[in-house]
Amino acid sequence: MIEINQIIDLERYPIDRPEDSRYRRLLEQGQEMLRSQSLFTMPGFVRAERVVPMAKELLELRSQSVRYDRPRNAYDYGSENQDWPEDHPRKQVHPCAYNQILNYQISNDSQLKDIYYWQPLTEFLRRLCGYDAFYRVECPYLALTSKIAGEGDTDGWHYDSNDVVFSLLLQAPDAGGQFEYSPNIRSENEENYAAVAELFADPDRHALRPAMAEGDFNIFRGDLSMHRVTAVEGQRNRVVALFCYDRNPGMRYQQWYIEQLKQGLPK
Repeated sequence: MIEINQIIDLERYPIDRPEDSRYRRLLEQGQEMLRSQSLFTMPGFVRAERVVPMAKELLELRSQSVRYDRPRNAYDYGSENQDWPEDHPRKQVHPCAYNQILNYQISNDSQLKDIYYWQPLTEFLRRLCGYDAFYRVECPYLALTSKIAGEGDTDGWHYDSNDVVFSLLLQAPDAGGQFEYSPNIRSENEENYAAVAELFADPDRHALRPAMAEGDFNIFRGDLSMHRVTAVEGQRNRVVALFCYDRNPGMRYQQWYIEQLKQGLPK
């Protein structure tokens, strides 16, 4: 059995040693980045020699995955049908297409699951986000998943419905597949539609494009930061693993949502 320190670079990221001064500095750095930029990246979190087999494992599951391919609204579903002006950001829809590997499809022997179920990581993320309690989701479908984007696939502009997204980039495409976002473009009290409209119209000017490399672990507050992933170019897929947590124990997604998700599975 491979030890966790052979998967995660614990010399660089001593998240199993809360008494270590480097642990405290990492927490402080991450908390400041989340406050100011909505994004905290830990470069090279997973050791380079482990990244390729993890990506290969997920790519071999692509034929069994859920296919999502339809335009969506950046806000709540159905916003485009409400009484907004035609040029309003809530009226616009954006292309969205990718394949999703579900939790139960990933082997229990996967090193991805070794990472996900490693309690020191869960505890570090709890402290990083400032939560009193933090648990791995127990949903057999969506606890640990992967998004695979092939040529032309994209994840259109949107806000996240949950506070924080935890992702691990395992394979970058030849070109495209760029994560773009505008940190804290809205607040709890102000939607700031004018700025969102400018972002949609001219992302080259208004969006940030952080560098992300294979093996990087990313913590992103996407509920107030509009974001997207641009279309993948070339034959090399973009592969991302997504780790799902909740502040309540035993969390599972509602059955109606799971049934909707399962409609995208191959027949």
